[in-house]
Amino acid sequence: MIKIAFGSVKKDSRKYDLAIYAIDSLFTMANETRNANESRSKRYVFIAEKIAARMDITLERRLKRSYCKNCKTIYGADTQIRLSNRILTIRCGHCGSVKRIPY
Repeated sequence: MIKIAFGSVKKDSRKYDLAIYAIDSLFTMANETRNANESRSKRYVFIAEKIAARMDITLERRLKRSYCKNCKTIYGADTQIRLSNRILTIRCGHCGSVKRIPY
């Protein structure tokens, strides 16, 4: 289990950079373990969200759109992606929740 403690931190500090690196690493590990161990993958995404919330970091667009916010599952082959009327619709294959993104 990863345990990171952050105090009050300015945005340009070393702890902020470390938090961004940790979030990116956690999403990479979640993507790699997606097929082998789903519960571990979900846990990595959950920890990355908690670090981002604690450090007041907005996740990058590519990271936000790579997982289901309802069940914390990384999107994979069972995900449905549809384009219609200038709206991108993503349906999670695990829980069935729908994310709609205008484009």
